Amino acid sequence: MNSFFSEDDLKNKFNKEFESFKNNIKSPNVLILGQTGVGKSSLINTIFGQDLANISNIKPETRGFKKYSAPNIPVNIIDSEGYELHNSEKFRDDLSLFINDSLSRIQEQIHIGWYCLSISSSRILPYDIDNLSFLIKSKIPTAVILTQCDNDTPDGTIAERFIQEIKKHFNESIFCFQVSNDVEINKGLDVEKLIKWSENSLSDDNLKLGFLIAQKADLKAKTKRANIIIAGYAVSAAAIGASPIPLSDAALLIPLQTAMAAHLFTIYGLGVKTPEILKSIISGRVVSIIGKSLAGNILKLIPAVGSVVGGVINASVASTITASLGFALSKLAEKAIASGWDGNMQLFDSIFTEENIDTFIKEYQISNKK
Repeated sequence: MNSFFSEDDLKNKFNKEFESFKNNIKSPNVLILGQTGVGKSSLINTIFGQDLANISNIKPETRGFKKYSAPNIPVNIIDSEGYELHNSEKFRDDLSLFINDSLSRIQEQIHIGWYCLSISSSRILPYDIDNLSFLIKSKIPTAVILTQCDNDTPDGTIAERFIQEIKKHFNESIFCFQVSNDVEINKGLDVEKLIKWSENSLSDDNLKLGFLIAQKADLKAKTKRANIIIAGYAVSAAAIGASPIPLSDAALLIPLQTAMAAHLFTIYGLGVKTPEILKSIISGRVVSIIGKSLAGNILKLIPAVGSVVGGVINASVASTITASLGFALSKLAEKAIASGWDGNMQLFDSIFTEENIDTFIKEYQISNKK
């Protein structure tokens, strides 16, 4: 197989594509409100997979609010000081000042609001209803997050009462989502629904993308986006093969597959938290995987070897090769995220192996065999 591209060229392409995709991402501003002890920090950890406050650059905003902005995690959390009943009037004044101030600065505008109510409090206060009304009037898409639902009754009586109370005042203007401090209990609650609502409530596609990348609680949402991306690159590969290319020229697909890998890594958030030296290592690993996969599997990837007519790759073959590689990379990226990958190259190398790539390529081929 002819070599059209040097490894350094492909590494540079991967890095340039990766940076290009990153530069198109916008960070949504998420306002989180709630009384002291309501579980705001636990909610942040649940959605974003880490104690964001501990790794963030903390920027004091208008009185009573702080912005948490972690390097290379595309979301800004605006956290309010927990309010108590005795200073509720002050809190409302601070909230009004903050929202009005943010409206005058495009980069600081609030995109969505999460209003936290603890099940442990057993009731919704008129003050909470007033705050929610204020947020709605301010045209901020707002959801009520019912926290600490592990303290609810087994049949969820308290949460249901809260939900009916919110509906009574706001009909369908505000959605309620139940979450817990317990990982296992959360599996039966509304974490994924909250993520979907949050993404859908963002008005800009690049803000939606930022939220999707930042969240760590719903891998299925990332996979769904990854599948759309893979399908697009498979179509592009088919276009390359529309005029059949010799097997010896199959390397023409590699730049396209390199761009696809960079795109997928961006969606899964792989590489965004690593220093430059590790990014260089990662790009080298990925380029090597793509080259070896294409060179070693181009014939055996396609169950019907006869489809490679006369030693050429047609549109169908080019598309299938690219889609199967994308599927494999996506599956391994999922595994890396689920394993809590944080830049550890030993873990990366144990996941992104030729054997694992081949396994998922074969799985794709079998599941898509006609």
